[in-house]
Amino acid sequence: MDKLYLIRVDMERFLGPYSLKQVKEAYGRMEFGLQDEIAGSLRQWVAFDDFESIRKHYPELVQLVQREMLSGWGVSTHSAMGSSALPVKVKTPSRSRKSSPSVLWILVILLIAVLAAVGFSLHKDGELGNLIGMLKDRQLYEARVQYGDRYNARFEAFMDRNRESINAALRKRRTSALWLPYVRAVAFEKDGRWEGLSFRKLRGHTDGFLPQDCSMGAWEQRWTKSKGDWARFLDGREFPRDEWSHLLAMDPHWIRSRSPSPGWIHPGTYAEGCLRMAVKAMQRLTGDKDSWEAKVFISRMRWQLGVVNAQVPDEEFEMSGTLWALSCIEDAREVDALKNCQGSVNPKQGWRDVFEVSTLHRKIELTLEGRKSLDGDALSSFEKMVSEFGNRAPPYYLPREPELKFYQEIVQQKGDVEGARDTVQPKYPAINFHH
Repeated sequence: MDKLYLIRVDMERFLGPYSLKQVKEAYGRMEFGLQDEIAGSLRQWVAFDDFESIRKHYPELVQLVQREMLSGWGVSTHSAMGSSALPVKVKTPSRSRKSSPSVLWILVILLIAVLAAVGFSLHKDGELGNLIGMLKDRQLYEARVQYGDRYNARFEAFMDRNRESINAALRKRRTSALWLPYVRAVAFEKDGRWEGLSFRKLRGHTDGFLPQDCSMGAWEQRWTKSKGDWARFLDGREFPRDEWSHLLAMDPHWIRSRSPSPGWIHPGTYAEGCLRMAVKAMQRLTGDKDSWEAKVFISRMRWQLGVVNAQVPDEEFEMSGTLWALSCIEDAREVDALKNCQGSVNPKQGWRDVFEVSTLHRKIELTLEGRKSLDGDALSSFEKMVSEFGNRAPPYYLPREPELKFYQEIVQQKGDVEGARDTVQPKYPAINFHH
């Protein structure tokens, strides 16, 4: 689909969304001039007479500005543009021409067809509602433009400046869902809070094992209260049913397959946001006095975040004990490597269940990796593993029902991995089943 643009005329009204061709046609009809501004999806506003910015941000518009908009004024595009002395092209009404009814009907039909095609494409991509909301709310559109393709200081400053009006929008059902991704981005870049928004709404609908409050302050309290249990957790004597232990034991591949979740852009999920705040809280709480356990916890969480974001951090991870073994299982690239992961620990019942189910799940995932179908011995072995995985309750802190449904569908379709994916994916649109 062609890129779409909005044109801001006289700082008070908008034209568009237009394709590049429609922008040129609108200029031909004198609908805007040099003093007006243009913005493409996820990009910033730029005045047409600021040629250097046009060249930098919208190179596809250079020809329009250089050959059509500026040529009539004898302006050199090699000089600095945007000067107040630059003439302003006056919009004058064009002389009306009589058009035959048949030509007018053809134009109307073509316009309807174009709008229908754009609308269908946006609806298919889930963007139609967002675009309509942004056209109605100029500030919301500005937030998206400032965000661009990644989180940045300019976007954060914009959100901070407009907190009062954003909070008013969050109280309205129509605009609340549109603003939440940007509010969450700022909250979890800082301390996990947004003044004026409850933790319940900031969290949204997500898996029950994750905390209601994932702010840095809440994590400092959890780390402080749990300090006496850290050693038993790491040597495998105990697996507490607490929020901090659930977080440390989360499979980062589980998080990554659910990112980005609806309503999230940065971080891509609430689980990732919790990890961010937990590691920041631990670092602030321990400072230069890191205990051995704290160093292991920090390394584990940094490793989890690296996997979630498909990054390989350039650092040595100081992991040991149960968290080293669990990371070894999750990082295994072949089935034979799994047998070496638990040699350094002697886990008790709680940890033993975690290791056994995690190992079984990793074997299933490795069996599917890069495969479009399974047959023969591979299918027979896969079916046995899926049956065992279905009979065993997955760890209480990490529900894998969608994954289990996918595996069972592969068995049902006699090894057709792609066919099973096509069947299950519509039921769980927010989960990535590709391997």
